[in-house]
Amino acid sequence: MQFLGYERSNERAGIRNYVCILPVTCCANELACAIADGAGGSVPLLHNYGCLRLKPDNERAQRTLIGLGSNPNVATTLLLDMGCGMLEPEVIAQQIAAAGTHVELISVKATGGYRKAIEKGQAVTRSMLSGAALQQRISLPLSHLTLGVKCGGSATISSAAGHPVTGHVVDTIIDQGGTVVFSETAEVIGAEHLLARRAANEEVRRKLFQAVSRFERMIVDYGVDIRGAQPTPGNILSGLTTLEEKSLGALAKTGTRPLDGVLEYAERPDKPGLYLMDSPAWPSHMFLGMAASGAQVFVFSLGGGVCGIFPSQPGAFRTPIVPTIKVTGDPNLKNETDFVDFHAGAVLDGTESTESASERFLRTFIDIASGKPTTQEYSIYREVLDMYASGPMM
Repeated sequence: MQFLGYERSNERAGIRNYVCILPVTCCANELACAIADGAGGSVPLLHNYGCLRLKPDNERAQRTLIGLGSNPNVATTLLLDMGCGMLEPEVIAQQIAAAGTHVELISVKATGGYRKAIEKGQAVTRSMLSGAALQQRISLPLSHLTLGVKCGGSATISSAAGHPVTGHVVDTIIDQGGTVVFSETAEVIGAEHLLARRAANEEVRRKLFQAVSRFERMIVDYGVDIRGAQPTPGNILSGLTTLEEKSLGALAKTGTRPLDGVLEYAERPDKPGLYLMDSPAWPSHMFLGMAASGAQVFVFSLGGGVCGIFPSQPGAFRTPIVPTIKVTGDPNLKNETDFVDFHAGAVLDGTESTESASERFLRTFIDIASGKPTTQEYSIYREVLDMYASGPMM
């Protein structure tokens, strides 16, 4: 089974071919925008990371930046540094290059100021864009893909339509030798014993329980017990009653194949298979972490709700270098073709089998991986990426 993509080094492939402008800190966001405005077609990855973080959050941020700059959808990366931060821009550049992505580093301090950095940055970016424009798509196996999956607006219908067709794509990618990452540690709670049955070995099983226990302990330390409760009013309105019920539904989108590993946030898998990334459920954090892990495409299985009719919702999570495929079975969203990429609602009214809908969705998935734009990619909305931090600021 094949798709049309951009061949990279190290047996990687891009489904898009972006020139990325990546600030090391949020202080360089304005500089990134100024360079992008003068080099049309480049993508500035604006984010909120600042210097006043402690060591664990600094290390996580650096790992995230390395992963973003070396995502397979990125042809080349321009790294922007102020010259006074806590991260190590040279190390970030070296690690991006080591992953096989061409990278250039510009320091405002070393260049001689803001205006000179803009001039140099625009010249470098235009050269990068010229090189990227010469690259062409070729036929590549699905084993080159890393898929990130998430659910949102969870409802009673999620497990009957959107989740099964998503799970079919997950199983297909893995069977073809590819990689799938899912997250939302909180939405494993209550169903972790079932996921543990799919663990490839005892070490994976141990890491799974460790991640779930650590996450739940953090929540309990804040005086909240979420077991037996439903944390979101929207889920309640859509018919869910407990966190356990929501977790059972969330696992349906992960398919049926063995769990091959548990990743730290923004960690890249070292071999193909199915992985859980230890992460919060907030979409902006989750999608950013999975993009940093090397995911070239996301599938968002949407239960429904008002948030489904906004291109960048629910939870403004657009990661500009990774397209998101929105799938739902909500009958109220059947005609919302401006916001939804695939509707599986015919499964609910009995006019289509799950198997038929799953095969249709697989074809849609391959078309999008081969270059067909998602509904989100038509949006000009620009979101500041929210770097996941668990500690205090100084």
